[in-house]
Amino acid sequence: MAAGKDGIERRKQRRFPVELPLSYKIGKKTFIGSTVNACDEGIMVESYLSPKGALSVFKILEKSPDYRMGVTFSYEGNIDRRDAEIKHFHLDSVGNEAYRFTVGFWLPKTSQSRLTPSM
Repeated sequence: MAAGKDGIERRKQRRFPVELPLSYKIGKKTFIGSTVNACDEGIMVESYLSPKGALSVFKILEKSPDYRMGVTFSYEGNIDRRDAEIKHFHLDSVGNEAYRFTVGFWLPKTSQSRLTPSM
């Protein structure tokens, strides 16, 4: 569990390390990322973006703090597509013209999603 700057624990749920590849859509662009951790409150995803991709993501999210992004991932032969509510995000420069985009979002429970066999 992580404490905020004031030393008070801000997380209500324990995070578990989970690594699943996924894609997500912000605006008209689709990005590839990987989950970092998960809990009942949401999932943390990390991606590496070009400067152009980072700028386009930041412009959209800056204007719409309650933006919902489309997320797609596959697990055990099924493809899951859901809209995710972004809880927080940040961009870090990692040098060599790349940016690390970390986004935390909440997904509706699987029973509300559309699972279809992958082809």
